[in-house]
Amino acid sequence: MRYSTAATSFVELKSGWTSCGLACNSPDVQDVVLNYTWHVDIPLSDGLLAVHSKDREIVVAWAGTHRYRALITDMSVLTLPYIPGAAMGVHGGFLDSVQGIIDNVQQHIERLIADYPDYMVIFTGHSKGGAEAALSALELVRKIEGIKSRVRVWTFGEPRLGDIEFAEFYNQQLGSVTYRVTSAADPVVAMPPNFLFNYCHHNLEIWLMNEAGDVYVSENRTACFEDPKASSSVDFYYRSIMWHKNYLGLPPPDHAAALFSW
Repeated sequence: MRYSTAATSFVELKSGWTSCGLACNSPDVQDVVLNYTWHVDIPLSDGLLAVHSKDREIVVAWAGTHRYRALITDMSVLTLPYIPGAAMGVHGGFLDSVQGIIDNVQQHIERLIADYPDYMVIFTGHSKGGAEAALSALELVRKIEGIKSRVRVWTFGEPRLGDIEFAEFYNQQLGSVTYRVTSAADPVVAMPPNFLFNYCHHNLEIWLMNEAGDVYVSENRTACFEDPKASSSVDFYYRSIMWHKNYLGLPPPDHAAALFSW
């Protein structure tokens, strides 16, 4: 979550790992070295690529919704074909954002995995950034030979990314190494709704049930890969955006120099 918060605060490569508040000041990320940052306007996306030697990780972190124009990305819910000729659709806004920068990210990752052959490659993000992290991981697994065994995906407050067919394809590729963390009554994880273009989540959900720290790891899955005993058990009426803003004690608007955040 700290990486996602850092990505949300417009970290620049030239300024180093110093400009993102609490996320950068934490002792557990002091030896992180930035490798690449991006801030793209059309199609909009922001993020960073870093190396964490202590944990032996290459980290790809995508920023959440922190620029007003990012709302356009969030609301571009019309699904687009993910693979030409295949019957699977993915959120059009997230697909455009990822494909607009993925070639640059790929070039940097290819160099890093060669330089650090025993490091894991972690994709992470909060909210919109979570969806982009998952999608970028899938893209690069398809593009870079041999990287799949090194990939792990951690998302926080991720909205639904695509339709049932896409979720099934994602699960076949990365479902066993993806950890989709949801918070109590977060409304964003319930969007876009299931009835819209057959949207549904991929595996595997880790539901932070309450402030007391109770956790439920998804076991039962419907055809839409969503556990009825996890976050989907919360009626939308009882959901609050504050649950989306606070994951693991790191609310992005308090700890990142963003225009706004959700």
